[in-house]
Amino acid sequence: MQLTRRNTVIGLGTLAAGAGVIGGSGAFDSVEADRSVEISVAGDASALLKLDATNSTIAQMNNGVIYFQLNEELGESASVNDNATTTFKNAFSITNNGPDQTVSVRVILPDNLDGLKFILSDERDADNPTDLAVDSVNLAQGESESVDLVVMTGPDGYKQSDEAHQITIRAAAME
Repeated sequence: MQLTRRNTVIGLGTLAAGAGVIGGSGAFDSVEADRSVEISVAGDASALLKLDATNSTIAQMNNGVIYFQLNEELGESASVNDNATTTFKNAFSITNNGPDQTVSVRVILPDNLDGLKFILSDERDADNPTDLAVDSVNLAQGESESVDLVVMTGPDGYKQSDEAHQITIRAAAME
C-alpha cells in the first residue's frame, strides 16, 4: 500500500477509533452525583434503637439523650471507691424498635477511657458475662436488654476526670 494523504487520514481515523474502543470500555475512576436525602432524627427513647436510662442514681435522660454521671454532684451513692470494682445494676436498657430485622449491638469506648464494662444484666452472675465494650449482643425486632455499668478503678482502671467522655452504641443490621 502506497503512503498517500488519503491512506494516512484513513489510517489515523482507524487508529483513533480503535483507541476510542479501548478507552471507552465503560470503566471509570470516579463519579460525582447529587442526590436528595431526608433523615429523621429522634431522641434515644423513640429511635429505631431505643435507649432508656433505668438507674436514676447514675443515668438521666436529657432532651432524649442518656447522660451518665459518676461524681459528687449526684451524692455519695454515685461515687466510686478507689482501687475497687463498682457495679451499677440496670444502668440503661437497649430495645430494637426497628423493622422486622435483628441487629447486633455493641458499645464503643474512646481510647482514653479505661476501666469501664457494660455487662448484660441477666448475665451479671455468670463466670464470663457479655461485655458490650468487647462483644456484641443480637436483638431481634422488639427485643430488649438491660445493661449494668461496671467501673473498675486503680492503676490500670478508670481515672476521674473533669472531661466529659462520649461513648457510642453501635447497632448493625444482621444479614
